[in-house]
Amino acid sequence: MEKLRELAELASISSSFVDKIGQTHFTTDKVREFFLNAMGIKCGNEQEIEASICELKKERVIDHVMSFYDNEKVCFSLRGNGEYILRVIDEKGEIIFLNSFVKNEEIELKGLSVGYYKIEVTDKTNNEVFDGLIIYAPKMCYIPEALKNNEHLYGTSLMLYALHSDKSIGCGDFGDLEEIIRITAKNGGDIIGLSPLGVMSENVLPVITAKNPFAGDVSPYRTLNRLFINYVYINLEKVEDYIKSAEVKEYMSRVDVKSYIVSLNLLDKVMYPAVLNIKRQILTMMYNHFINNGSIERKEAFDNFKKEKGRELDDLATFEMLLEIHPGIDFWRDWNDDTVEIKSEMLSKIKAMNFNRIDFYKYCHWIADVQLKELQQLCLDLGMKIGLYTDMPIGAASNGSEVWCDKEAYVLDAGVGAPADPMRPKGQSWGFNPYHPIKIIEQKYEPFINLVRENMINSGAVRIDHAMGLRRLFWGFYNEERPELQGAYIYYNIKDLTAILCIESNRHNCLVIGEDLGTVPEGFREYMAEHGLLSYKVFFRQKEKDGSFIEPQKYQYMSLAQSSTHDQATSVGFWSNEDIEVFRNCGLYVNDEQYKSNLLGRRKDRENMIKAFECVGILSEDMKKAMVETAEKGDVVPNGIERVVNKFGAKTNSSLYLVRLCDIYAQKILDNAPGTIDEYTNWRNKLEVSIEDIKATAEFGEVFEEIRACRCGGAS
Repeated sequence: MEKLRELAELASISSSFVDKIGQTHFTTDKVREFFLNAMGIKCGNEQEIEASICELKKERVIDHVMSFYDNEKVCFSLRGNGEYILRVIDEKGEIIFLNSFVKNEEIELKGLSVGYYKIEVTDKTNNEVFDGLIIYAPKMCYIPEALKNNEHLYGTSLMLYALHSDKSIGCGDFGDLEEIIRITAKNGGDIIGLSPLGVMSENVLPVITAKNPFAGDVSPYRTLNRLFINYVYINLEKVEDYIKSAEVKEYMSRVDVKSYIVSLNLLDKVMYPAVLNIKRQILTMMYNHFINNGSIERKEAFDNFKKEKGRELDDLATFEMLLEIHPGIDFWRDWNDDTVEIKSEMLSKIKAMNFNRIDFYKYCHWIADVQLKELQQLCLDLGMKIGLYTDMPIGAASNGSEVWCDKEAYVLDAGVGAPADPMRPKGQSWGFNPYHPIKIIEQKYEPFINLVRENMINSGAVRIDHAMGLRRLFWGFYNEERPELQGAYIYYNIKDLTAILCIESNRHNCLVIGEDLGTVPEGFREYMAEHGLLSYKVFFRQKEKDGSFIEPQKYQYMSLAQSSTHDQATSVGFWSNEDIEVFRNCGLYVNDEQYKSNLLGRRKDRENMIKAFECVGILSEDMKKAMVETAEKGDVVPNGIERVVNKFGAKTNSSLYLVRLCDIYAQKILDNAPGTIDEYTNWRNKLEVSIEDIKATAEFGEVFEEIRACRCGGAS
């Protein structure tokens, strides 16, 4: 239906897209109707469609948001038939411009500083007020001096939860990270890439059973909240309240507690509910000590933190309290009371009754924030040129507090994912709710601004997960008729979102890396480069059209290179088909032909790896012989294959190169099998070596020495 298509396009729903292999897919009316209804746009019959079209086409006196870069004129005009008073208000609340204008009269604002400006337009006839936002941004995101000087930096990337040491309580923490920071700096590294640090709670996990003790969704990309830090990462032993609390000392000295912690540490996987539970018990004791015995200075610092973080922190802490009083209900939409609404009278009463518990969670996030800030400062003190590189998930978890406290900003009945491709034949559904493309603009992007700001405040660099979401997101749903994810791309205003990144990155001296893997819209990478976002280059995906691997010197300088990501095989796993076999065992292939096709493709990849490595002169005769002998099946892995892969990556022209910590130690196991939850032990597998092993053995230093030698001259 043509009118339905027109309405869908007005609502930012695309009519078609081209996939990775060049095939065009057209949006069906069924998909259009599904997403229009999810957005609250009526489309049940021709009359509703026509009325909705008129509503979306209706002009406003002033746009909700107008973005300008600092190399552009700030020019606009007002729509309507009256005479208007225009006020422009800066971030301090001061009126910097006040004047009268009539319809279509051009307005130019001069002398603006970078920032956000509130606009108020008053119709003199009826005193009706319209508001808007001007985003005035530097054209480029922040670029560190080292990159301006064309240096080739390097470091490591890791899954924080996977670290472990003698001091661990079941999973990696900021104490373990501190050790990695020190050893990385000692070996000349300038950057450490981290998995997302967002808040998690065992209350959103299913009940753990003896049959499957590692069931449930624990993705660090799908957390309760992306603005604050998971308290499970707190290095307890470094907190004054842990050291001085008599209650903590008594608890930690108990034989049963010591034994339990040892059992958690001996597991090769993270048992999240157990780890979160015991850490929360200890933190509760620490909070009690803080309230009763904390110094005036620390209490003032805590109060300042609460004031600074404001409503967002209060909403999250309230949500965490509510999870406790709804045990066993893992989704807030299933709470059978008025607490599903943040402004309900019932919730106000519950908050008053649970003030201390809410304050406890704020305390946890304060301690975590302080420690992360200290670790970034440690990086800089040790001479790192960037320091911590954190990861910002592109979507808000549907069962998290971001959606619960601001339902209007999100489309609750739509999911975000990726269309089917040769490696993921059923497509991917990631468990996110997307921003409402219309409502988020009406909200002046406040949720996105807060998200970006909080992720940059303690980081030297931020990775924007699935950066294409700045332009478009694939919304999808499954139905019984077809096994593949059904959906369409929904578009967002890339200029608005990028301008926000440019402002916040310069305010926080934070480099921005855009993860641009997957189906990338035409011109997107060029737009990223134009505004200073680094591209993300993964060796195993960097191929020419004939399947050969791109030569190191062809990698663009403004990019970050790695051998692979958390969603892909390690170097050893890639050679041995680990990811392909995991996908097959998890039922991710639609048929056996797809599985066999991927095996064939991987064999060709191995053959092309030999050619690529030989061309840059990093293959010894023994390694070449071992690779040639095992390339057909990959069932035997040449000893040291991960070293060769990383030498190649280090030779690329990319300004940043990260070696995966698991690759230093030739780990085979996959971190995550995209598209699965219980089928695979995602996001739980610990590093096969401990912090003590890393410090006592030579591998880390040897690999970094090889990388340093390759980085010194940039691309070969």
